[in-house]
Amino acid sequence: AKQVQRKFSRAQEKVLQKFGKSEETRDAEFEICVQNLQDQQSDGQRIYKDLKAYLNAVRVMRDASSRLFQSVYDVYELDWEGGEDLGAFVEGEDLLWNDYEAKLKDQALLTIESYMSQFPDMREKVAKRGRKLVDYDSTRHHLESLQNAKKRDEIKIGKAEEEMKMTKTIFEDMNRELKEELPLLYDSRVGCYVTVFQAISNLREIFYKEMFQNNKELQNIIMNLKAQHPDKNFVVKNFSRGTLKRRSLKDALSPRALRASFSELHMSYSSRGSLRREHTSSFRSEKGPSEVLSSPARPKPPKDSDCGFGDIDAGSFSEDNPDIERTPSTSSAPVVDDTNASESVNSTSKKDAKEEN
Repeated sequence: AKQVQRKFSRAQEKVLQKFGKSEETRDAEFEICVQNLQDQQSDGQRIYKDLKAYLNAVRVMRDASSRLFQSVYDVYELDWEGGEDLGAFVEGEDLLWNDYEAKLKDQALLTIESYMSQFPDMREKVAKRGRKLVDYDSTRHHLESLQNAKKRDEIKIGKAEEEMKMTKTIFEDMNRELKEELPLLYDSRVGCYVTVFQAISNLREIFYKEMFQNNKELQNIIMNLKAQHPDKNFVVKNFSRGTLKRRSLKDALSPRALRASFSELHMSYSSRGSLRREHTSSFRSEKGPSEVLSSPARPKPPKDSDCGFGDIDAGSFSEDNPDIERTPSTSSAPVVDDTNASESVNSTSKKDAKEEN
């Protein structure tokens, strides 16, 4: 019953203060401390969130590095130079990343978590101080109303004075305690930031130095492998943008272009390469008839070329795609005689052969 009465009197006092019917006790110094507390908690929450994201990125990089160099170790053949050293390098790589992640969590993340754990308790104290302030204002306002009444009741006035003094004492004690604790908490942010970022910088320095030494081992392994097989080189083809001629979609899908592309594909990749059937897209379109109609017709690869595909036949293409309608070309072409046409075809074939070479 007392709690219900207290909540009711607090709500009534807040309404009176809102409409200016009751005077609210203000403490400018304490309000500055509360504002600093809010800013401090917001800044700490931001650093804590970003530090967790950084630690998560380290974890992702650790997993990616582990998978990458495990793949390198798996494809490294037994007769190649430095196989055992490569295994030691992979283990050292994992140890460095795991140690870096664990120490970041212990020395940086746990520190900021301990720092942030102070704010809920402090904010609860501030909220409790606010409730005690409302109680003090309520009893003070009640005493003033009894003192200003036409008929003074000294007994009620005496009880109201005692209650007002009690609530005032409770409020002032909490207010004084918070005005001592809040500045100390606000100043502790400097020490927390120094501890966290000093730990991060030291751990990064140690990690990068050890990673540099471990990376030198990998370089030595690769250089020894190169020295073991000096004649086995891989040439990367670089094409200048200016030397490439723009070709239309029709030219790119011509039988000649397809033969050249498939021939180059078989010459570039061995049977032991990374090219797999399950990773390549099918030559047969998976689109429906309506979708095929909206896209340009793609001819089949030839059969009699060096890559095992035959010549393209227009009839066979139309048989495989019965839903495709043949529409005559709307553009008019000039009529030439057979002699000039054959000469132009031969010159075009020679020109295309030169471009392919």
